[in-house]
Amino acid sequence: MDSMDLTGKVAIVTGGSQGIGKAIALALAGAGADIAIISRLPETVDMGTERMHLPADPVIGEIGERGRKAVGILADVREPEQVRAMVGQVKDEFGHVDILVNNAGATWGETFRMGQLLEMGAQDFRECLRLNLESFFHVSSAVAPLMLEQGSGAILNMASGSGQGASPGNGLYGAAKAGVISLTLTMAQEWAPAIRVNAIAPGTIAHADRAAVHPYAPPGSRGATAIPLGRTGDAVDIAGAALYLVSDAASYTTGTVIDINGGRR
Repeated sequence: MDSMDLTGKVAIVTGGSQGIGKAIALALAGAGADIAIISRLPETVDMGTERMHLPADPVIGEIGERGRKAVGILADVREPEQVRAMVGQVKDEFGHVDILVNNAGATWGETFRMGQLLEMGAQDFRECLRLNLESFFHVSSAVAPLMLEQGSGAILNMASGSGQGASPGNGLYGAAKAGVISLTLTMAQEWAPAIRVNAIAPGTIAHADRAAVHPYAPPGSRGATAIPLGRTGDAVDIAGAALYLVSDAASYTTGTVIDINGGRR
């Protein structure tokens, strides 16, 4: 059997209706997995800027065309009660959970901004952490007991190059993603050998679902001139590594962070 064959596996992908999450969901479905797409509705702008929130139905349709089953579930991964209800719904629908991809996150949103540290306030920091770090804990903690009970599972956390060093102009997100990396390493230690836990740290990724104009990025900040491979990444560049890490091809890989950044340092 192909070590990257996911036939019979069930995967939860948070933020799976668009961007990197969508690409990962389609890649896992293409390898044979059934998919639960987790997304949420837009919220009222409090402090930040409205983001794009795409519905799950188009992705569910594409997964169906690949011959796999998919469900879309509305849940706010920042809210533990909604997370527990979502995981219960997935278990009721499919009977088990084999793969979790913690992908939902953002550098800015309706409730927090992106910018220099002295321009940020307590709400910016709190809300950035809720979305980009606390949610990973909530979802993983709800799924891990199921995986431990069945004796197997794979969790993939979406980190970022911003969490691997200084991140001027994006320091709150960088701090949150540094936390994701640390949390990944601890999960891998505490939940072994039943559950493998790894992370991907993307560099600059451009995709069709990204806002046409980033409201906070300074001009030229997303250019490819500083990237040795000469281009920004694409969501499918992340999806290939994701498929590897959650498959049996990576059966001896846990507590690892894979950089996908075109060689940028």
